Amino acid sequence: MATVFAQVKLVGRYADRIEKEAREKQVSKAALITDYALRGIESLDSGEDGELRGFERRMSATFLAMRGDGEALHAEVDTLVAMFDMFIKLMLLHLPEPVLDEAEAVQSSALTRYERFLKQVAQLGFDGDRPLALRRIARLLEQRIQVEEPVAEVVDE
Repeated sequence: MATVFAQVKLVGRYADRIEKEAREKQVSKAALITDYALRGIESLDSGEDGELRGFERRMSATFLAMRGDGEALHAEVDTLVAMFDMFIKLMLLHLPEPVLDEAEAVQSSALTRYERFLKQVAQLGFDGDRPLALRRIARLLEQRIQVEEPVAEVVDE
């Protein structure tokens, strides 16, 4: 079985369409272009095993959708890890260790502040079932990606 690797450069309305669909379906552009290529090849082949090809196409679409969901989940976990890392660094840098004589009072105060924090998060931290902070971070990352995104070139091997 042969393996083919190629990079594709799309411009104009085709590039716009891929960008739009990738955003809407939340899949990578490479996965979407692969799906279009497979559909194009299948439309050229009209053999007797059409039912099997249809099944393969549905399975491929399912795998592509799952890949998009996995990529979205991976991005959210990466965001949370980055936020947690920054929080821990800032906390350790700016909070002194309590003196042993005051440790009990500090612990009591910290637990009270923690309960207040939990209530604030529950009341103000969500838009529906999604955290507000993640939505804002996602917008900022989209802006950064749009600035940094390189253009792919066509390479045949």
